Amino acid sequence: MTDTHVYRTRVLGPLLMCLTCLCFAVLDTLIKYLSHRLPLTEVIWVRYAVQTLAIAVLFVPKMKGRILRTANPRLQALRGMCLLGASLLVINGLSRLPLTETTAVLFLAPLIITLLSGPLLGERIKPVDWIAVTLGFVGVLVIVRPGGGLLTWAILFPVGTACCNAVYQMVTRSFHSAEHPVTTNLYTGLVGVLVLAPLMPFVWQWPTAEQWGVLVLAGLVGGLAHYIITKALECSSAAALGPYGYTQLVWAALLGFFVFGALPDAVTWLGIAVIASSGLLLSIYHLVAARRS
Repeated sequence: MTDTHVYRTRVLGPLLMCLTCLCFAVLDTLIKYLSHRLPLTEVIWVRYAVQTLAIAVLFVPKMKGRILRTANPRLQALRGMCLLGASLLVINGLSRLPLTETTAVLFLAPLIITLLSGPLLGERIKPVDWIAVTLGFVGVLVIVRPGGGLLTWAILFPVGTACCNAVYQMVTRSFHSAEHPVTTNLYTGLVGVLVLAPLMPFVWQWPTAEQWGVLVLAGLVGGLAHYIITKALECSSAAALGPYGYTQLVWAALLGFFVFGALPDAVTWLGIAVIASSGLLLSIYHLVAARRS
């Protein structure tokens, strides 16, 4: 193993993953800020439009027509619809729930993937997988506290987002690196733009100059996050990067406090720790198994 390979897998990959998590936390913060000022559908549409335009401007001059070349058009469309569904659900969740708690529930996605990997991918679910799924469910119960203020119908939004993200990740995994990451991200944005475009004449509210700035920033940050995570996965495996994904919870807590003045209480931190431990258990187990094989 060369020094360059060690640097890429153990330093650059984790750094890029942490940067990705910061970008996603910033994106959720911007979306939550806009959700109380503009129609939710409009916010998502502009975010995808800016992301698609940015990718086209940056990569079409170099890739030209190759940027649209895909061997999996149906899967690309399904992937785009999953992410669009996740975006619509999470913005509704963020408009009704605290940022940190919503972010924590989103981390059910790896556990949902574990449950779906059996019936959909034919993979055998091991006892450690069931332990992790049970821990994750317990963590969510701790956060929403049955009988407490967070256990409302609005909690279905981040849970639905986690389900959409799980299918989105499984579709992405099925590509097996056969698709160029720029092409995949372009199609993701195009699906969102095309599906929501017919609704714009009915919901459009002209943003102020400040709101335009936040909308454009959200689109750029979202596109950057999806691009960086593909580069991180080129350096390290998903199992190796999994534990670093939980830095998004820290970023979300800090941004939630500084932007919205909301700081999670001790019980919420306990629930976050339980969810994080379930994901860490899965990541460490699969990482050790991969090194032994």
